[in-house]
Amino acid sequence: MRTKVFTYKGYIGIESNVKAEGLLNDPKKKGQLGFVVNAEFVDIQPKALTLLKKIKTSADDIGDVDVFKDSKGRVVFSWLGGPLKGFKPSGVTGSNTYDASLLKSNKDIAPSDVFVKVVDGWLKKK
Repeated sequence: MRTKVFTYKGYIGIESNVKAEGLLNDPKKKGQLGFVVNAEFVDIQPKALTLLKKIKTSADDIGDVDVFKDSKGRVVFSWLGGPLKGFKPSGVTGSNTYDASLLKSNKDIAPSDVFVKVVDGWLKKK
């Protein structure tokens, strides 16, 4: 499975798996805070990339979402949390090296049914 990034009603969704292609860490291991994926194996919807570029950097070494080049020159996409994550760009920050301009959109993918239900549930509570 490839990691997918999409948008629905202004929310960014990330869907992955503990056996996803391009994983650079083992999210099941104790001490892991999230997922770290080689961006070459991430399908990003064009609208989602536009929203990722709106995420602000922070003063911290770790962000809720992160994009950077590693020591091997690979573009890395990472996030805190589990295999399904949803958020508003204004509700999270990237690290002090966050650079979404390193990413490329490559597919116009639809949000998963699970993500649509979750976001619709959030919006009903407002």
